[in-house]
Amino acid sequence: MAPFSPSRLQNPRLKAHRPSMLVLNKCYATRISNKFKTGTLRSLPMVADPGDILKGAMNKAKKQTPGSRITNGAEREKSRAMKQIQMLHSGLIGPLKRYMEGFPRLSRVHEFEHAMIILTIGDERYQSVLREVGELRKRMNEICKTYANRIKNSRKKQEVLDVMAEAFETVERVFTKHQSAIEKLKYNAIQLRKLPQVDLTEATIALVGAPNVGKSSLVRLLSSGEPEVNAYPFTTREIKMGHFYAEGRRHQLTDTPGLLLRAPDMRNNMENLTMATLSYLPTAVLFVFDLTGRCGTNVSEQLEIREELLLDFPGKKWIDVFTKADLIFNEDGSLQEEYIDKDAPVAIDRVPDALRVSSYTEVGLDVLKESMIQKTVRYRSELENEDQEGS
Repeated sequence: MAPFSPSRLQNPRLKAHRPSMLVLNKCYATRISNKFKTGTLRSLPMVADPGDILKGAMNKAKKQTPGSRITNGAEREKSRAMKQIQMLHSGLIGPLKRYMEGFPRLSRVHEFEHAMIILTIGDERYQSVLREVGELRKRMNEICKTYANRIKNSRKKQEVLDVMAEAFETVERVFTKHQSAIEKLKYNAIQLRKLPQVDLTEATIALVGAPNVGKSSLVRLLSSGEPEVNAYPFTTREIKMGHFYAEGRRHQLTDTPGLLLRAPDMRNNMENLTMATLSYLPTAVLFVFDLTGRCGTNVSEQLEIREELLLDFPGKKWIDVFTKADLIFNEDGSLQEEYIDKDAPVAIDRVPDALRVSSYTEVGLDVLKESMIQKTVRYRSELENEDQEGS
């Protein structure tokens, strides 16, 4: 298991440099990311339905009246028609311009959010839809200019009326033909606004482990997050955020999709969401084990996933947790042999400091919370010190 793979995302900006990972983990939120802040995706514009945009522009245009001081019939109609064209222009091109300006260039997006874009809708789709909207804007602009010139050169009232009727028909036909660009842009905006908003000034703990080991249950108990909790792999299909407080300050808790033991180029997008979180955000790790082996990933493979993550991210603060402790351990600490994976004793031996927690009985949660507070307070202090040194 190697660091988050640039070949998987096909974007060199998203390469995780293993030799400098320690520097990245400690300083990224303070010094490096001052250029690009997170939160861009949450501020994407609300894209209106294309039918509503067209209807609004057409209705406003048709309500225009000629200048009150113009007495010549042809000139009065020209005055009204020019106002109608101007209203069509502002009513159609104005929103398209705002949308295009509201969707940032990918080169101006924080690396974590860039990875989220790639893994949810794809950077090519993101850019191609904006190009389509740009083309529609260009077509509308050209149509309005063409009919404005024709109206300007018209000499008779009926000629102006005919040109304007044709203008309305052309605008409606062309806009409707290409309105799918706006529909796709609206879809992209909705999907991207659902993505987590991460505050780089807050210390963060990422729950990591194989699928179905109990990460979501812990997030629900430990923070304000309410992830979907079900007993099947890959329930967590996106990064979910929760929060908890330590020393009067808010900290973040992320529930990440489960990782399987396989090569980087074999990971699916859900697994790559987890790797992006570890690669581009200043997170401590809470690694969750399921020693029953009933999660679909045996204990031996869970140990390998942990070991390779430790190699990939050597600078991370780390907490290990054996979840489902009510099924694994007797009250005297001995193992309930009938419920555990054959390699559970190996994990207990290799990870002796792992905390024993049950989401069902809530055993061990207080100790886990205290450990989380200690890690995040220490981690926050390191981030703040790095910030002061870099300022």
